[in-house]
Amino acid sequence: MKDSKFILLAMAMAAIAIVAGGCSRGAKPGDQSTPTLAYKALYEAVKKKDSEGIKKVLSKGTLEMMESYAGMQKKTLNEVVENGLTETTFSPKLPATRNEKITKDVAILEVKNEKTGTWESLPFAKEDGNWKLAIDTYFKGTMSPTGPTNPDNPGQLPPDTKQDTPDGSPMGAPPNGKPNLSKPGMPGAVPPGAPQPAPTPNAKPSVKGQPGRDIKPPTR
Repeated sequence: MKDSKFILLAMAMAAIAIVAGGCSRGAKPGDQSTPTLAYKALYEAVKKKDSEGIKKVLSKGTLEMMESYAGMQKKTLNEVVENGLTETTFSPKLPATRNEKITKDVAILEVKNEKTGTWESLPFAKEDGNWKLAIDTYFKGTMSPTGPTNPDNPGQLPPDTKQDTPDGSPMGAPPNGKPNLSKPGMPGAVPPGAPQPAPTPNAKPSVKGQPGRDIKPPTR
């Protein structure tokens, strides 16, 4: 009888070990199969100061935009992306996330900013099968804190904004191709480190913080 109990106990422990091992293998380090896991990969890369890991979680458009900014500031790309382009990575532990909303190949994920106590809406895009932080979509005007600005065609601008601005750039695109990041705490500001949403045809120009003049990724 005792032997049979030991056998059953051993089998139960083996089953628990198998399940636990399976769970631990479910999300591998650097997994970007969902926006939430992609954010986790970004956070871990920032904490490890893994520049290559950070860049793997940034969309192509975001990398191109930040390369332009790095050149303007005479810095390296690694220097300007070291915080993952969001203040949420300042948290000593992985921040809480909520409301992952996927629309085709773009998504919005809310991440708790432990520094300010607010929730930031971070945009993601699916590239080559992986989800990546895509702050360029905010600046291009194809995404907003609530989702794509053109739900039927998430990667495109709404039909009524497809017009040229005085400098010849498409509505919603940065004048002269130079991005501008909004400052935390400003009315209507997008998440720290993310470009301002695309202007509307009737929007009044801002005197301070003109596009292309003061990009400021989050700093500690």
